[in-house]
Amino acid sequence: MPSESFCLAAQARLDSKWLKTDIQLAFTRDGLCGLWNEMVKDGEIVYTGTESTQNGELPPRKDDSVEPSGTKKEDLNDKEKKDEEETPAPIYRAKSILDSWVWGKQPDVNELKECLSVLVKEQQALAVQSATTTLSALRLKQRLVILERYFIALNRTVFQENVKVKWKSSGISLPPVDKKSSRPAGKGVEGLARVGSRAALSFAFAFLRRAWRSGEDADLCSELLQESLDALRALPEASLFDESTVSSVWLEVVERATRFLRSVVTGDVHGTPATKGPGSIPLQDQHLALAILLELAVQRGTLSQMLSAILLLLQLWDSGAQETDNERSAQGTSAPLLPLLQRFQSIICRKDAPHSEGDMHLLSGPLSPNESFLRYLTLPQDNELAIDLRQTAVVVMAHLDRLATPCMPPLCSSPTSHKGSLQEVIGWGLIGWKYYANVIGPIQCEGLANLGVTQIACAEKRFLILSRNGRVYTQAYNSDTLAPQLVQGLASRNIVKIAAHSDGHHYLALAATGEVYSWGCGDGGRLGHGDTVPLEEPKVISAFSGKQAGKHVVHIACGSTYSAAITAEGELYTWGRGNYGRLGHGSSEDEAIPMLVAGLKGLKVIDVACGSGDAQTLAVTENGQVWSWGDGDYGKLGRGGSDGCKTPKLIEKLQDLDVVKVRCGSQFSIALTKDGQVYSWGKGDNQRLGHGTEEHVRYPKLLEGLQGKKVIDVAAGSTHCLALTEDSEVHSWGSNDQCQHFDTLRVTKPEPAALPGLDTKHIVGIACGPAQSFAWSSCSEWSIGLRVPFVVDICSMTFEQLDLLLRQVSEGMDGSADWPPPQEKECVAVATLNLLRLQLHAAISHQVDPEFLGLGLGSILLNSLKQTVVTLASSAGVLSTVQSAAQAVLQSGWSVLLPTAEERARALSALLPCAVSGNEVNISPGRRFMIDLLVGSLMADGGLESALHAAITAEIQVW
Repeated sequence: MPSESFCLAAQARLDSKWLKTDIQLAFTRDGLCGLWNEMVKDGEIVYTGTESTQNGELPPRKDDSVEPSGTKKEDLNDKEKKDEEETPAPIYRAKSILDSWVWGKQPDVNELKECLSVLVKEQQALAVQSATTTLSALRLKQRLVILERYFIALNRTVFQENVKVKWKSSGISLPPVDKKSSRPAGKGVEGLARVGSRAALSFAFAFLRRAWRSGEDADLCSELLQESLDALRALPEASLFDESTVSSVWLEVVERATRFLRSVVTGDVHGTPATKGPGSIPLQDQHLALAILLELAVQRGTLSQMLSAILLLLQLWDSGAQETDNERSAQGTSAPLLPLLQRFQSIICRKDAPHSEGDMHLLSGPLSPNESFLRYLTLPQDNELAIDLRQTAVVVMAHLDRLATPCMPPLCSSPTSHKGSLQEVIGWGLIGWKYYANVIGPIQCEGLANLGVTQIACAEKRFLILSRNGRVYTQAYNSDTLAPQLVQGLASRNIVKIAAHSDGHHYLALAATGEVYSWGCGDGGRLGHGDTVPLEEPKVISAFSGKQAGKHVVHIACGSTYSAAITAEGELYTWGRGNYGRLGHGSSEDEAIPMLVAGLKGLKVIDVACGSGDAQTLAVTENGQVWSWGDGDYGKLGRGGSDGCKTPKLIEKLQDLDVVKVRCGSQFSIALTKDGQVYSWGKGDNQRLGHGTEEHVRYPKLLEGLQGKKVIDVAAGSTHCLALTEDSEVHSWGSNDQCQHFDTLRVTKPEPAALPGLDTKHIVGIACGPAQSFAWSSCSEWSIGLRVPFVVDICSMTFEQLDLLLRQVSEGMDGSADWPPPQEKECVAVATLNLLRLQLHAAISHQVDPEFLGLGLGSILLNSLKQTVVTLASSAGVLSTVQSAAQAVLQSGWSVLLPTAEERARALSALLPCAVSGNEVNISPGRRFMIDLLVGSLMADGGLESALHAAITAEIQVW
């Protein structure tokens, strides 16, 4: 029987039905039949062949266990007989050839070979026909159709697109699906889900309240809570942390469930305080509710939720300890929460330790209180064993401190010290010291970070580094070790800019005085000294030296064989190889000294980019226009066609776009507009343009992959590019043969996509070499986001909870009572202070308004935190571990905790000792720290002068 032909006609109105379907049913016999019959019944399967079953069931066969009965079977048999009569018998050519040889002439060798060939082809055709009409083949086709229908529904739901997909088992086309049925149903579905979830929760809460009040269905209540707890424990932690990926319906469900469970745990589920006897909640159910509540906090993964859970544990322990009934007291201060503690042991911080090489020496130093506590903590094996609630809170806090430790910024010696050591420099691609360190992906370049990088300029075999103090260093790509060497010839100069080209062998450096230095290969006069002699040490270009009017250089650029400079007046000078008119002087002659580009006279140039090989040159003028000249192959001049030119000509396609920066790669060009949009054009090989194809583009074309992002800088290597957004994201595209995009599969990247892990590092600069990439953060910021699972949650609720917890554990910590404090108290105090320090540093780094956090000037929360932290940091009787943690908080967050210079000056005045009769006054280490901190902070923001002036003025008014 010939195979039946059918098509899939997916209807959008049935998508929600498919999303609720258990797709695993397609892999069982009965499930496959049921799903297929449903599709036929719904009209989503249309039979286009001459043979199909009348009731939509799978075609019965002799080896099929489902046999039609009665009239249905007879009708099918009649239909088969009729089809067999109508179907012409197949013609077999080999049989007719063999028959002709029976009484005819005997075949020769060639005829035998031809007959054999025909016979083999016919047998192959019969085998294919038999294989495609077997029951297993039909079942496979049906399974594929069902799976495709499920993924169509999933695709429409996730991306909100009406995707029309046809699957065919024959070449016959299907009429288009009715578009009226393809209405977006996202909002309606969400509304129904919200109503349903509210109704279900209200019913469940009402049922539990009634059961607890009446004392009936106790087993059912416990079973319901236990199943909920088991389901939560099966989920990975922090599954609800990224709220943007979670439906608002689920977030509302979690919030309502949290409030209800909290009332159950505290015993006021009926609206009144907990009572003993009939109507009270069974202790087992309260324990289950507490475990669920804590698991929900772990799923949400925010620091504020975890602190809320810890405060609840301490509250429950205090309430249980105050009970007069001894038996009730023991039960009220413990619960079977061992699985929670085991889960925290397995949680790993999402942020890797930034100084992996330098961490070894820390192992030999003293352990922090929480490290010591966790190292020697042994958990029981019995999960049903009741654990002390206060001890549980201490363990959880110790784990939060452990998770926060890798995110902590290094301590600074004083607020005025430049935080160069806080910088991160990341390198990836073809880097020698990376492979020597056995690292495949990106690597932390601590040797560069220690210099305080402000700019990196990449040449073909090495790159230059400009440090924050104006020094220039050089480093080879293929070196086994990262050991930048100081360029001695510039050691006495304050360098503000450096330049090189990814295909070049010469370098430029711009001093603060406007002088330009050059060194390296001198072919073609690219060094600008009037000759072609190579130089190993930098030499000032005499054409720009002295105080000649208009010759103060403010910007420099290198091509592979030529150079350019822009003066303060906006004049553009070029020199070096002149092939194809790349210098813009109207000829192809080399120039060994800087020469003014007369074609741009009268226009103020603000940026210039030089190319490589058959090079092009781009220049941006103050009015946002872009001019190009040089070789025109692949349309890289942006005016269509491949014609070159030897003088600057306007790129009309970029008119009115207000371009601010341009870059030249290998045979391609890039422009960045003031609005943060990126355009690229030229040669398209290796996806270097980022448009998703390898086609050459002869006019500037917008990079669609960066739409919605405001780009602030771009960098071009030979055939790969980087783009830096205002959100500190780094996007890349192009060649990946040397892992230029973190991707070890070395697959070319056709369109811009963000590199993972860099969005939280406050990246401020990027650079590209021929097959290398670099990115670096600000010298004064440690990389931490506003939200990190379990350790950073910048909101007022977090600071309120930290203040409450700190006040609870700091009572008597100054030596006035309970000395020495127990280890648990020390651990919680240190963990709270460390978390507070991390929140303050993240808020300051991201310039979050203190008013938004409830820490505005004069606020109750600010005064409370300040008083507690200052007391712990300066009092003589505080444990050294706690005092060190408090002092670290002040070092990182003094600008928030002590916001005004006048306040710091008053605090300093109160702390300064009053020497009597010339006798020395002993000052405690904590007090000495506060004095140094306040003096340093006053000097850091210039407040010392204003504070002294205000004090002198007040003193004069008094007298």
